[in-house]
Amino acid sequence: MREAIQRSLRKLGCAPAYHQTDNSTAATYHLNGQAEMAGEERTYHPLYLELLSYYGMKPRRTHVRSPDENGDVEASNGGLKRALRQQLLLRGSPDFAGVAAYEAFVYGVMEQRNRGRQVRVQEEVAVMKRITQAALASYRERRLKVSAGSLILIQTNLYSVPTSLIGQIVTVRQYEWQVEVTYQQQLIQTMPRLLGRSQQHINYRHLVESLLRKPGGFRHYRYQPALFPQLVFRQCWDQFSAWYGEHKADLSYLRILRLAAQEMECEVAMALTLLLEPGVRFDEGDVAALVQTKTTPVPPPEAKAVARYERKPKL
Repeated sequence: MREAIQRSLRKLGCAPAYHQTDNSTAATYHLNGQAEMAGEERTYHPLYLELLSYYGMKPRRTHVRSPDENGDVEASNGGLKRALRQQLLLRGSPDFAGVAAYEAFVYGVMEQRNRGRQVRVQEEVAVMKRITQAALASYRERRLKVSAGSLILIQTNLYSVPTSLIGQIVTVRQYEWQVEVTYQQQLIQTMPRLLGRSQQHINYRHLVESLLRKPGGFRHYRYQPALFPQLVFRQCWDQFSAWYGEHKADLSYLRILRLAAQEMECEVAMALTLLLEPGVRFDEGDVAALVQTKTTPVPPPEAKAVARYERKPKL
């Protein structure tokens, strides 16, 4: 919502007196306890109020479960959705190269729909207040401590970071679609922002070394599914568990996972596929040997004699 409001205001060049919204969680939150008993179910989020205050707008919202109070907006949303569906049919495919390409498509449809509304827009703009403020940052910055499990909690979602950061304070910038982690002013990693609540973005490359130091914790690790980057890795661990005892199965699999982190994951996955097919026992050593034979060494550059240039004396 922060990104959308600012983009709209910058395009208009001015701000209205009120910003009206429904009771979405982006702008409001549910009240508990005495406030709810007093008749209020929801109230404005402080960050939403901060944004409106910066541009000199006042908040206004519809009542709970009363979408008809925002009827003009709801009808416009319906019209936009129908227009997008029609343009996608004309385009012939709903597939896009990325979020930026899809956004450009949506903005193009909106521009086309708004061409016939410019006269009415100018009537509204004439009574609005011009904005001169610089745009607020398009991210929210937090300082978080990395847990003993090499994880950081952003709102209700978990992200893994390298184990070298355990116990350190990192700076997190939360954008609309991505999250950036920096430490001592150095960018450590960029991750896609998780949407929703109580989700996890776990990178096995961050955790495999610490798990190898205590392999006994792997079998009951809370986020174990994230440590199977492809289906064949899970099949490998299941087969090891059937062939060997728990300790050897977990240790061998973790060593294979470390190999995937150090080499190319696709090469390790191919080696596992080849070794699992005949059903003959193998271990991490066989996988490493097969991966190394598939890696073609780069030949050293051939030494060539450099022609010597002799400068001729001037006559």
